Amino acid sequence: MFMKHRVQEIAPDALRRYMADRAERDYVLIDVRQPQEYEQEHLPGAVLISVSELEGKLGTLNPEQDHIFYCRSGARSMAAAMLAEDSRLLRGQVFSLQGGILAWGGGALADYPRVDVFSGIDSIRGMLLKALELEKAAHELYRQVRAVVKRDVMCDLMDTLIGVEIAHARVVYSYLGKYWNDGSQPIPPFETMFDALQGKVLEGGLTVDELQPWIRGAAQGDCLELADLALEVEMNAYDLYRTLARNAAQGDVPGFALGKDAEPVFLDLATQEKHHTRLIMSRIRAFEETGA
Repeated sequence: MFMKHRVQEIAPDALRRYMADRAERDYVLIDVRQPQEYEQEHLPGAVLISVSELEGKLGTLNPEQDHIFYCRSGARSMAAAMLAEDSRLLRGQVFSLQGGILAWGGGALADYPRVDVFSGIDSIRGMLLKALELEKAAHELYRQVRAVVKRDVMCDLMDTLIGVEIAHARVVYSYLGKYWNDGSQPIPPFETMFDALQGKVLEGGLTVDELQPWIRGAAQGDCLELADLALEVEMNAYDLYRTLARNAAQGDVPGFALGKDAEPVFLDLATQEKHHTRLIMSRIRAFEETGA
């Protein structure tokens, strides 16, 4: 008698609900396509393990997590999910995304997560200082857009996002205080440190300066266009922190070893970014319904 597979197909909308309701530590999203496909477009937070390499890397997966596999249309991911399930190494649920990324319907990212923005940093304290700079850059972007937009609904969204970035920066600052370890002087007050940051580079690698033409045109841009850019900013941030958390857990952050104590820090920051994306998506739905 053949053993019945526990692999479940999961529809895109069901996966979105699943990801919204789960803690980041509970699951991993695995792209089983080729590197060039991942670079062209991937789901935020996904790790790349090509289907041809999966068997040799099953031992690196956390057996307690749920694993969601996806590919272009669903065929490769189902094969990968069945291989993972048959290995009996995974105790969590195994899913395959029904219809693959073709059925996802928007909200994917190009390029690899920009972990290179942390290049040359050799401690979790240094990474948190850089994370604080990235938050300042997003804050500065939204502040500059707020200064030029005229529509009340967009002013409200930008005001909300400015407040969100301040709140998230305070979360980063609270972690930074735990890793400050500077016997010569205490950590400066949050306001002093945040105000002194230049905030030039966003999590996706773009700079606020590079976005100046877009910012100047924001006064004429429609609500959906502006909200879409904000969504991309927050998805890139989620993608980055999710990747850093996984790298820290596996001890393979390029250039240095953070230790596994860094994993929950970056998972928490990823969770915050995921909440930001949900906030923006709710506004996008409202704009679509009202024609704003």
